[in-house]
Amino acid sequence: MVEIIPLWLINLLSFTTVFSVMAAIGTTITPEVCFEHIRSPWALLRGLLCVLVIVPVIGIAASFAFGLSLPEKVGITLMVIAPGAPLALRRALSSGAHAGFAPTLQIALAVLAVPAVPLWVLMANLVLGTNGIAGTLAVARQVSLAQLLPLALGAVARKASPVHSQWLGPIIGRAGAILLILAIISQLIDLQHVILSARLWPVIVAALTTVIALLMGHLLGGHLHEVGHSMAISSALRNIGLALLIATANRTPPTVEVVIVSYAITAIVIVSVYIALRGRVLN
Repeated sequence: MVEIIPLWLINLLSFTTVFSVMAAIGTTITPEVCFEHIRSPWALLRGLLCVLVIVPVIGIAASFAFGLSLPEKVGITLMVIAPGAPLALRRALSSGAHAGFAPTLQIALAVLAVPAVPLWVLMANLVLGTNGIAGTLAVARQVSLAQLLPLALGAVARKASPVHSQWLGPIIGRAGAILLILAIISQLIDLQHVILSARLWPVIVAALTTVIALLMGHLLGGHLHEVGHSMAISSALRNIGLALLIATANRTPPTVEVVIVSYAITAIVIVSVYIALRGRVLN
């Protein structure tokens, strides 16, 4: 792949974007509200079940049902087993998700990804006949740096100085939004060949899995619409950074990266349409 924009610059921009957005969200988190969902965990457990179990099973089953090649199945599998997309929390909170439940679910997913992802890789090896690995420490490092650390720093800043965090959080959030736009543009420039080389059937599997994930999130949310909305977005948007980390560590064929990136783009488009339609219905 010809790098129009250096890869190190894209990685730095992407990391800074995620870190700043998550830190800004951290300044809005109230630990007491999060603990309420831990003390009454049934909704949280349903959300974890959807994200960590139901969506991976649906995605892997769909990859077989549509007769994808092995590299395409691997790409789909790596996406559906990678929970807790960092920017999913931002999309959820900005579109009416429960302000207490959404961060609690995101933090729980980040913590549980450490044992769950390596376990899913082992199970995927049995199903796909592969011999992939996912190091627990590598997964822990990824979710800690991209999610837990900035959320914690934001929460600590709120606790230490509530007055300053009220204006600091929005400033960091706006800076993160600008960085996000720049990161997307830079990645689209360098990954245009990946987008153009994406085959139809893996995109269809990604779209089908994303739509079902949205539906399952709402169903499991029950009568609590804001909670269901949180579950839906967390289920639909997968952690592309974690998926690419595992793919790179296992030196997978280029097709796997193509499927991972095309899945992420497909999911973002579908979730964006869903949020827009939901906004019209509520208004």
